[in-house]
Amino acid sequence: MISLLVVGRNGQTIETGIVGREGGAGLQSGLGERRSFNRATIQIPGQFAVISATHFGRAVSNSVPLRDLIVRYVESRWADAQQIAACNALHSGAARLCRWLLQAADCTGSDHIPLTQEYLADMLGVRRTTVTLLAQELQERRAIRYSRGRITLLERKMLEAGACDCYDAMKRENHSLRIEGSV
Repeated sequence: MISLLVVGRNGQTIETGIVGREGGAGLQSGLGERRSFNRATIQIPGQFAVISATHFGRAVSNSVPLRDLIVRYVESRWADAQQIAACNALHSGAARLCRWLLQAADCTGSDHIPLTQEYLADMLGVRRTTVTLLAQELQERRAIRYSRGRITLLERKMLEAGACDCYDAMKRENHSLRIEGSV
């Protein structure tokens, strides 16, 4: 899983998107030279394919269907970033944590998420102590199991009930992209 981060002057970060097995980082480079406004950081290791911007740009310029798919994917990432910005401003830390855990599991295809509370606090824009309290509550309700940087989702339905409507909105957007992008 790759986190797309905005970094402030003081070095503080906030996550504006995540990329998992469904997509890629830097795909907008296939549309020509672009400026990046975020930092892409690998948060959960996995297998990644890499292609140079030059080769990718050439492939995209020679394929209208590929170019259309990239445009739709970039638009989808933009929609997610807007949804996350609204979510961070409007919803409780508990709802955002549930949304984030579900998204991370969807991105990686696993209910085992190897991340620390410190990392989650940075991604959600809250204090570490807030994440500790929220994670303890979810663990007491048996929705998750948390131990030393490893979170296991136990009850997705409980997490879905606790998540804000942003999770469903982003899930629908990503599902729509997969259907439109299938060849």
